[in-house]
Amino acid sequence: MNTFEYISVLISVLLGLAMTHLVIGTVSIIQDRETIKVYWVHLLWVVNTAIYITTWWWAFHYWDGLVSWEQSTFYLLFGYSLLLTAIAGLLFPVRGVVTDYRTYFYKHFRWFFALQFLWFCLDIVEVNLKDSLGLRPIPGDYYLLTIPMMLCLFAAIFVRNAKYHAFLAPLLFAWQAIYAILIFVAID
Repeated sequence: MNTFEYISVLISVLLGLAMTHLVIGTVSIIQDRETIKVYWVHLLWVVNTAIYITTWWWAFHYWDGLVSWEQSTFYLLFGYSLLLTAIAGLLFPVRGVVTDYRTYFYKHFRWFFALQFLWFCLDIVEVNLKDSLGLRPIPGDYYLLTIPMMLCLFAAIFVRNAKYHAFLAPLLFAWQAIYAILIFVAID
């Protein structure tokens, strides 16, 4: 087993835990649908987070080309994946029961968006590191797409306005679709 394969096991476990949390949470909503008030913004963030996770898992293969691994690179990728797991963890309770997902979402929204903003900061570091190591050039529209989204996410930490969040969730969904196309089209 080479270093990439060794590290990819841990990354895959973390991302698998994140995805499992999202699936179990979604299934619990379906099972308890008569007693739960669903909030569409929350559900769209569940979808957005699932797209984050699968896009990162797919794009992680670029690191296979790295010949010499440093501990700092490992910790960057580990932290990146750990943040995604925490973001997913905030969308559904680890313990307890939720009966109103709108209330639940706004109870945790500051942490949710702060972690997303931090994750985007690490994304910039990760994308630039891949470029500097010759693993993958920075996609042409990367900064054009990423910086405005980061500003929106940063604002979301402080804005509790439901209309803002009803705007932001679909906007990020569209952003994810565009970015995923850029990533997947570039993959050989």
